This record gives sequence, structure tokens and C-alpha cells, in this order.
Amino acid sequence: MAPPSIYGEPKIRPENGSVFLEVVVTGADVAKIQWFFGADELEENEFLKFSHSDEGGNRTKFVAEIKDFDKPLAGEYKAVFANADGENSASFTVTAGNAPDFHDKPHIVQRDNGNVIVIKVRAKSHLEMKAEWFKDDKPVKFTDRVKAVVKKDDKDKDGFQFLLEITGPIKEDEAKYKCIVKNSEGQNQQSLNLVFD
Repeated sequence: MAPPSIYGEPKIRPENGSVFLEVVVTGADVAKIQWFFGADELEENEFLKFSHSDEGGNRTKFVAEIKDFDKPLAGEYKAVFANADGENSASFTVTAGNAPDFHDKPHIVQRDNGNVIVIKVRAKSHLEMKAEWFKDDKPVKFTDRVKAVVKKDDKDKDGFQFLLEITGPIKEDEAKYKCIVKNSEGQNQQSLNLVFD
């Protein structure tokens, strides 16, 4: 046998606010994997999950998921794998980039004596950004009654207001709404619960 070898390129994959570090290794002992951030060995917690899967051909994919990734978590990560004949490692440089920032908390505005309810999110980004709206973690279905509106923020030249306008609100509109704002370097999100009195 030989020490473990890396198959292909280690990957960094952002998804839904998490960052996944993935590497496929040939001949590794799955009990001997260690993950590091800088010089510190990492342990699993509610924001950090380690997993591995058998890829066939004596290959194993090792994955570290960093949940709710934010700028302080950027830096050098390393996976060290071993077997009886030695060890090998893969390094990952994780950058936070310039994900959109929010100006303030999302808030609800009523118009037309409460006939129109608007959920308003104010975000800014030096890059082009877009917003996705979710209702109880499912994409919002837009209709003549429920519309997404984007307009320039009159208080900030780099800012936009992302609005979800609900006309003639009904009980079924009560939910947890989430707005994910993305640009090419990352994403950010805000959520609020819409409840009628």
C-alpha cells in the first residue's frame, strides 16, 4: 500500500448559506481524518458537520460543511487523512468575498388601509444582486396578488429595496418569509414572521 492520494481537485462549494469543503481521497482510513482551520484542529458542532461517502474504487469523499458561513470564518482550512503507510493533506482557501449587506432589519409596511402589506428589505452591494423570496422555506409563488418589486434605495446609491407586496392579505399569507439576496461573491438572508392580528 501507499499513503492516501488525492483524486481530482479539492472543491469549495457554497450552497444555501453554507460552504462545503470536499475532497476525494484514494486509500484513506476513514477513522483517521482530521480537519484544521489554520493551526487549530476542528471538532464537529452545530455549525460544523463532517461526513464521508464511499465513491467506489477504494475512494472516499470527505466533506466538511460550515453552516451559516460568515466573513470571520474565511481563511485556510486543511484536511489531513492517513492510513497505515502515511498521511496526506488537502488545503482549502475560503474567501468570504463581498456578499450583500443589509441596512437594517426587515420590516412590514401597510398601505391602502391595510389592503396592501409590504415586506421591505434594504440591501446594498457593490456588485449586481438579486433577491429570492421564500415562504416557510418554499419559493414564493408570484400571482396578481403577490408580487416582488425591486427599486433603488433613495437613501443609498449602492442600495436597493426588495419588496414583497401582498394585496388583499388572507389568513393563508401568514408564514415565515425569507429574503435571500445574492451577488456573484456570496449571499445573505433575512427573515420575518408575518402574523395578522
